[in-house]
Amino acid sequence: MMGDRPEADPKKLAGQFEEWISGETLVGRMLANLKTGRLPEVLAAAGDGATDLAELWQGWERGKVLPLEVAQGLADGGLLDLLGDLDEA
Repeated sequence: MMGDRPEADPKKLAGQFEEWISGETLVGRMLANLKTGRLPEVLAAAGDGATDLAELWQGWERGKVLPLEVAQGLADGGLLDLLGDLDEA
């Protein structure tokens, strides 16, 4: 059931992203993991601080941005910093 899904875990999301950075995971698998880990909801809840990241993510979900471009944009846009800040909150 959808209502039984656990809350997004910023630390786990960061770990999944770091697996791609270190070359342990392919970009497509990493993006799928972030999606099932509820990254879109995390970005939406982060508000103005994540607007650029959310727009980039939406571009990928709509098929307008290639997976590697999204991954690099998330890295360059500070996704790990955002997730770290959320984990500490």
